[in-house]
Amino acid sequence: MMQVTPQIKTLYPTFTKSERTVADFVLNHGDELTKMKLSALAKRLDVGEATIVRFCRKIDLKGYQELKFYLSFEGFEQAGGEGKGERVELKRGIVDNIEMTDAMAEQSTIDAVVDAVHEAESVLLYGAGTSALAATMGEIQLFRSGKRARSATDAHAQMMQSSRSDSATLVMAISVSGETRDLIESGVSAKRNGARIVSITGYAQSTLAQISDYVLVSYGKTIYSNQGTFSMVVSQMYLLDLITSRYVTTHSEDVAPIQEKVYRSMMHKMNL
Repeated sequence: MMQVTPQIKTLYPTFTKSERTVADFVLNHGDELTKMKLSALAKRLDVGEATIVRFCRKIDLKGYQELKFYLSFEGFEQAGGEGKGERVELKRGIVDNIEMTDAMAEQSTIDAVVDAVHEAESVLLYGAGTSALAATMGEIQLFRSGKRARSATDAHAQMMQSSRSDSATLVMAISVSGETRDLIESGVSAKRNGARIVSITGYAQSTLAQISDYVLVSYGKTIYSNQGTFSMVVSQMYLLDLITSRYVTTHSEDVAPIQEKVYRSMMHKMNL
């Protein structure tokens, strides 16, 4: 696989002044760059987006996304590789994700989302890929608590649900990157119809976050080689647990009778 860093060092004397600005940032802050959009990097370095694209092509890459891709793998290899399956390592990664997510979750935001859930007549949960697991779990948790909740993990289903949304709808969009195009388009459609948007994403400055009314950051080190692993979903589910638990305790008078009804309906299935 191509190694970006040696390629940049080799070609460094041939770069223009502005290209060297980009090169210096890549060499010194490569890990940070993998989390940045092209527009954000251009603003940070005070260079044009075209300069960054030109720089990428000069080092034999097709564009900015490919630069992020190769830098991500380089960081993965330098760290000795993650997610190899060692028990202690896996546990530590999951615990770290939850602790960081908890530290970044403002209670005032959680409370605002809980209020929005209570006020909504229906709650739609969107997710794709591994984030679809969190969306499905969120639906089950909220439904058991008495909310009309429905998850949609297919792009067409998400868009159809958004087209039927209104001011009484709350959409919870779940995405690690916050840049999933179909998810963003469905969110924009729902917002246009008056729905409120809650995003659970790994990047507070992502496009999905920018169109949302409430943003909760789910921590997880994202690299292209492991962003589909279960550990990336844990922090998403933790935030959904915070929301649901808070909703149940805050509105216990409404929730308790419904939970009892659901429990009784399931008793014969539990062999108790």
